[in-house]
Amino acid sequence: MPRRYHAYPPEFQVLNVLSSAGASILGVGYLIPMLYLMWSLRYGKLAGSNPWGAVGLEWTTTSPPPTENFAETPIVTWDAYDYHAPVEGHVA
Repeated sequence: MPRRYHAYPPEFQVLNVLSSAGASILGVGYLIPMLYLMWSLRYGKLAGSNPWGAVGLEWTTTSPPPTENFAETPIVTWDAYDYHAPVEGHVA
């Protein structure tokens, strides 16, 4: 069916309405996350340096990380998923 018809033939009218309804639903589906994003950028609180309390070495450096991540090579004394331990003081 060519574009820019002012009136579709009767056999294609139902498909045109379904296509228009689907496009409207998709448009709302894109609009809602965009509104959430704009709201969060404007009114959301800033996350800290380790918002999840992760214990990996990548969370102990600053963001963006310096060229040499650590001044001296850290000695890891915990498991990678040792979440029950406190975050501070893991690097010996």
